[in-house]
Amino acid sequence: MSEAAVLRRTSSTYGLYLTLGCLGYMLTALGAILPELREERGLPRAEVALYPSAFALGLVVVGLVGHRLAGRLGGLALPAALVALVGGAAIIAVTGGRLGTASGALVLGLGGAGLVQLIPAALRTLHGGDGTVPIGEANAVSSTASILSPVLIGAALAQGLGWRFAFAVPPLALAAVLLLTRRAVAPVAREDAVPAAGERTPRTFVSRWSDLVLAVGVEFCMVFWAADFLRSVKDLGSGSATTFSAAFLVGMAVARAVSGPVLRAVGGADRLLAAAAAVGVAGFAVLWTAPAPFAVAGLLVVGLGVALLYPVILAQALAAWPSQPVRAAARCALASGVAIGVAPLVLGTLADLTTLRAAVFVVPALLLALLVRCGWRLRTEGQATLPRT
Repeated sequence: MSEAAVLRRTSSTYGLYLTLGCLGYMLTALGAILPELREERGLPRAEVALYPSAFALGLVVVGLVGHRLAGRLGGLALPAALVALVGGAAIIAVTGGRLGTASGALVLGLGGAGLVQLIPAALRTLHGGDGTVPIGEANAVSSTASILSPVLIGAALAQGLGWRFAFAVPPLALAAVLLLTRRAVAPVAREDAVPAAGERTPRTFVSRWSDLVLAVGVEFCMVFWAADFLRSVKDLGSGSATTFSAAFLVGMAVARAVSGPVLRAVGGADRLLAAAAAVGVAGFAVLWTAPAPFAVAGLLVVGLGVALLYPVILAQALAAWPSQPVRAAARCALASGVAIGVAPLVLGTLADLTTLRAAVFVVPALLLALLVRCGWRLRTEGQATLPRT
């Protein structure tokens, strides 16, 4: 029987889904306000990209030491991470200087990294198996929530209301409800086994970790720069560009909502990842070449392709190191931090040196690298199963 067929969703499951939804909202909200921060303060794109890098620094810190901190905090780890997430958003909203914004992004990143580490591991503890289906559903909720932030911020900008209220208040309100009703809780994941002498990180985990860096890099290049691309390259207005950048998130939400049936239909992680990466490249071609209305459609297709990369790779990575679930989750958060800290910053720096239209080729380059890696694994596995003559 399939994992999706036996999945029993409880109030704890839905609480974890909604908690990850807060993170989804905040990540895209941070991307949606980057053009406004750049315009408010007259900053180059490379400097604006340092704010996501501050967020990513939080992911790196938690990725390195989060497994120890989670063990000490126990059941308080998830509420603490959620408080840090929305607290960082509040700092960004109420401060106007560069230092305050960077500090808020760092705190937001620490909280977000905690959620990235804790929620997938908690879902695997709750439901058993490799967690692909519940992790996919949690990311579908996160993607759905992520659609709201550019829409709400774009609407506020179009009405001349600024970005701050729509940026911070919705996640603060949801977090307050989750904390007061004690829905932001997670079962403590099974403790890591004591490593055997000389035990090394499994090669399969390292391979999936590398895939995760590529996939997260693609996703956040789009999250952080899609609005600016539509505004600067496709000549949409500020509010319209921010709103229509949600097409990428709509595509992700739709694909993740049907992740269970897609996983069962395609069969095989690498086959699915290769197909998803190819769809992403095709959507990028439309985005880059077509005029504004069709470019938005291309952005939607990119979202459809990219959507399943992260949850599928994450589930495969966690399953590849079963003896060290907490450490594996922390190292996956580290992969996200490396990707978010490097890829959008490289894209922004290249945009300053050349043009944003040229710099966005970072996205298909990462997708093609992932596609090659998946193709190589499929070819290797096929050769391994060929009968000898």
